[in-house]
Amino acid sequence: MNGSQDDAGGAVPAILVFGANGLLVDWTPAAADLPALAGRLIAGLSAEDLCTHLSSGAEMGVMSTGVMPGDVMPEHTVLPLANGGAVWRFHGSPSSSNSRRAAASPMGDPAGRLFAAASHDLRQPLAALSLLIGTLDGRLGGRLDGRQDRDLLRSMAQAVESMRSMVDGHFDLVRLESGLTEPDIRTHAVNGVLMRLALEVAPRFADRGLRFTVMPCSAMVRTDSALLERLLHGLVANALRGTIRGRVLLGCRTRGDRLRIELWDSGRGLSPQRLASLRAELAKPAGEGAGSLGLDLTLVRGLARKLGLGLEVCAEEGRGTVIAVVVPLSVETGADATDASSREEAVAAPAPDSSTADISRTRILVIEDDPMVLAALEALLGQWGCSVVGAESYDMAVERIGPAPEPFDLVISDLRLKGAANGIVAIRQIAKLFDRPVPGMILTGDTDPKRLREARLSGYPLLHKPVAPLALRAAVVRLLGHDPL
Repeated sequence: MNGSQDDAGGAVPAILVFGANGLLVDWTPAAADLPALAGRLIAGLSAEDLCTHLSSGAEMGVMSTGVMPGDVMPEHTVLPLANGGAVWRFHGSPSSSNSRRAAASPMGDPAGRLFAAASHDLRQPLAALSLLIGTLDGRLGGRLDGRQDRDLLRSMAQAVESMRSMVDGHFDLVRLESGLTEPDIRTHAVNGVLMRLALEVAPRFADRGLRFTVMPCSAMVRTDSALLERLLHGLVANALRGTIRGRVLLGCRTRGDRLRIELWDSGRGLSPQRLASLRAELAKPAGEGAGSLGLDLTLVRGLARKLGLGLEVCAEEGRGTVIAVVVPLSVETGADATDASSREEAVAAPAPDSSTADISRTRILVIEDDPMVLAALEALLGQWGCSVVGAESYDMAVERIGPAPEPFDLVISDLRLKGAANGIVAIRQIAKLFDRPVPGMILTGDTDPKRLREARLSGYPLLHKPVAPLALRAAVVRLLGHDPL
């Protein structure tokens, strides 16, 4: 949703859009053409840093930032937004050549451009609350008075996760129905999607005493992996709500040139009448409202339509439900898929219990621009015995590390950071300070598919805020390569 990715647009004014955290979210092509701003706009840049760089450039001449003498901040009007962000509207207009270049297409819906920022800002307090609940759980330990207190704490964590799921669903649905989500169809390994999903949601099933099994699959599919993952997340969230006991299984089967990604649950199932109603709702066009589907399945239906995927459902009352997503296989590797019915024994073994792995004395660098989330991460990791160094930006992290840095075992970074460097750049640059590779992890509240795709292509594991403490610990254990004691 970053305006820097848009083709040059229509005759629109020069505008910068900042989120509630003061970081640059978007801009129009006309703003990028202003002499003082050309080449210096990057998502995540803070308003304070932008003004500071321009002011220092005007006073001192040519700087390392590339600011030339006289490049002062142009006259502009600041318009507050309802979500706490702001729009900077610059007076005047770009040169005639730039105006002609900007006349190709309109800017688009301004409200839509704020969805990613608003979603990110809402996730920050939820992320902090989830981490603090995990810290409280660890500190109280055996001092909790009986099972009722522990159940209360677990219910609090589940309420936060439910809020997170609703925030995700609402913003994704608005973007989808507004035409702001466009698929990027490529060949992808479906196993990457399945494993990321397993890492994120398995702790939620464990908290409810349910067994969640994800079966590996070697198939390559033609679709948008980020949107497919969001679609499957909606199916899993729906199954979690409807399954009281037993298990949920996610696996794949090949059918000709298609791959069926099937989700089996041992929930209440559906009567023939309700099954017929559900199939009718899923067959409706994406924009006809939720009906009886609920938020998760409405989003699933919309994403399936957007990606051109099929949805099939079978159910029997009292015996559970199966929902299948039918995805086209890549022509070159379609025969390599793993059939769900023949490989269960190989993948049903439970994953190692990360809660028993010793990660104490681990040195972790955390880069997070939200002070509330940073404090919560420091508290939780400290509760696990880790030695934590926290910073709000890449520049601050380098300052905290010092000229003779002691190597870290792990770097955890938000995707959006203060300053010009995002989390991917920050981890890579910090790794260069040491003589050995340093594993990294991206922890983000962003839901913009472009940014999430960039994060996944970086090769660093990606977790979404608010992250369950157990999911975070499992990811840390996996990156450190520690075996349970």
